Amino acid sequence: MAREPNENESARLYIRPSANVRAYLEELARLGVHGTTASEVAKTLVGYEIERLMREDILDKRGPRRKRRNVR
Repeated sequence: MAREPNENESARLYIRPSANVRAYLEELARLGVHGTTASEVAKTLVGYEIERLMREDILDKRGPRRKRRNVR
């Protein structure tokens, strides 16, 4: 089943987790609760953590203070 396009603007982010973290992400992907691939699980968990930090007023609920340009 194809998923619906993202309504929000998105940006690509590359991470290099440790082998153990990757194994946990793959294990969660097999369960299928947070996504069906390690990448989807990582995306979901990062989103949950950002929401938690906003609820705890660690991050501003209005959004990031400024946009950063993608610099390599």
